[in-house]
Amino acid sequence: MPATSPRRSTMPPSAETDPPLLQATALTRHFPITTGVLWKHRTGAVRAVDGVDLTVRRAETLGIVGESGCGKSTLASLLMALDQPTSGTVTIDGQDPFSLSGRELRTLRRRVQMVLQDPYTSLDPRMTAGQIVGEPFAIHPDAVPRTDRGRRVAELLETVGLDPTHRDRYPHQFSGGQRQRLGIARALALGPRLLLCDEPVSALDVSVQAQVLNLLQDLRRDLRLACVFISHDLAVVQHLCDRIAVMYLGKIVETGTREQIYTTPRHPYTRALLAAAPVPDPRRRAPDDAHLLEGDLPSPASPPSGCRFRTRCPRAREQCLTEPELRTRDGADHPTACHFPIDTTT
Repeated sequence: MPATSPRRSTMPPSAETDPPLLQATALTRHFPITTGVLWKHRTGAVRAVDGVDLTVRRAETLGIVGESGCGKSTLASLLMALDQPTSGTVTIDGQDPFSLSGRELRTLRRRVQMVLQDPYTSLDPRMTAGQIVGEPFAIHPDAVPRTDRGRRVAELLETVGLDPTHRDRYPHQFSGGQRQRLGIARALALGPRLLLCDEPVSALDVSVQAQVLNLLQDLRRDLRLACVFISHDLAVVQHLCDRIAVMYLGKIVETGTREQIYTTPRHPYTRALLAAAPVPDPRRRAPDDAHLLEGDLPSPASPPSGCRFRTRCPRAREQCLTEPELRTRDGADHPTACHFPIDTTT
């Protein structure tokens, strides 16, 4: 867990009235299950993402949390237009990336860049640090004049806390945290407006995690970047994010501000995740009515009917056989997808 305290939101008040920088509507991705070799027959589908609505505004950080296998990384691929959705839409700066030509899509992607999970495999071991950070300029030669690229690479390395004189070193000559900084520098090269970070610190030691998170926080403030931060670590999300969306089996089950999710969680799944998270203070304990998760995550190829969490939920009743809508219910201040949300007023 990072040795840092939750920060205050740095999102400017005007951002709430600005058009969304990134928006997903009814976003769905099903992977077909087939049998046969010569004549394939579809026998089902893995519902990795199943009707997700998300909005990210300027200079805002949205955290997406959930267990492994709930569809977070598939959602990231869809938001980056790296994979085609089965249905639904994604807009980036008001544009549909799936309707653009290759040239137009490359131009749009300059505004949205990705920081990958594993710094050990996301960098080409045959390229030097300078070549890795400068690679976006080769793909987009109009971004920076050729004569200025060396200076710009040095500035980027310095921005992420690396020594520009180490530009001729190879990835194996850097530590894990330094390699992730290289990945961040490469993502910043084209001056994006939005960073999509898919578990960017999960492969790092805890002490190094805090350094990388503080770097991302400083970059957000200084460059006014928006960010989608995907993680299974609730402490990391609490430290960095303005709003949080909780994902379970391809669906968003609760969304709200950081304070709403951590102070008054209303979905039993969110409450169970918070109860299971380790806390550094042994005097703090989970609420008496909090239930830890039991059983395995159901298969996304055959999710439970109705509420997908009902097979693991201590509050499940007959009504849960029908799927709950993600909405703000009476007496609540943020949306949940639960027929019987937790009453946080008592």
